[in-house]
Amino acid sequence: MGLMKGLGALAVAALAGWAFLAPPSGSWAFAAAEFAFLAWLARAVNRADAAALRSRVHEPLEPDEADLLQRYPLYFERPAFARECASTLAALGLASLVVVPWLTYKLQWAPAVLIGVFVFAVARLTKLLSPVYALRLATAKGDRDALRLLSAHDGAARKLSAHHVPQPEQHGTAGH
Repeated sequence: MGLMKGLGALAVAALAGWAFLAPPSGSWAFAAAEFAFLAWLARAVNRADAAALRSRVHEPLEPDEADLLQRYPLYFERPAFARECASTLAALGLASLVVVPWLTYKLQWAPAVLIGVFVFAVARLTKLLSPVYALRLATAKGDRDALRLLSAHDGAARKLSAHHVPQPEQHGTAGH
């Protein structure tokens, strides 16, 4: 599957517009699309294999780096995909914060509550797909474990992105 290239955020904006213009049907479409995306993304997060990811590393991982890979395997396994999904999650979260009060005002209680509850899943998945941001926030609050993981991020990313290139053998003859 190719990257969405911003289409996820655009789809969220279209659904939010529909929920504003036609609350009875648009709100349920927004909630259904949000549920489908969250379920699909949660499945992708659960399928990410940290053990397979660690086997791709050619240099030994520090314990903090291994812990980081264990906690955020999809982020390291498919960084462009994680970045694009995080963008769509951000759009969903922001749209939900606007749509829920509107639906409440329009007396569309059930979809408003459902979309409001989905905000918790959006927050959890955002932390899994944007760990640097989440770890920086936790570090700013004084979380030492987050600081430890944040300091290990660059090393883990470097070790994962380094391709193992065999070095040419040295024969001692400069003319060949």
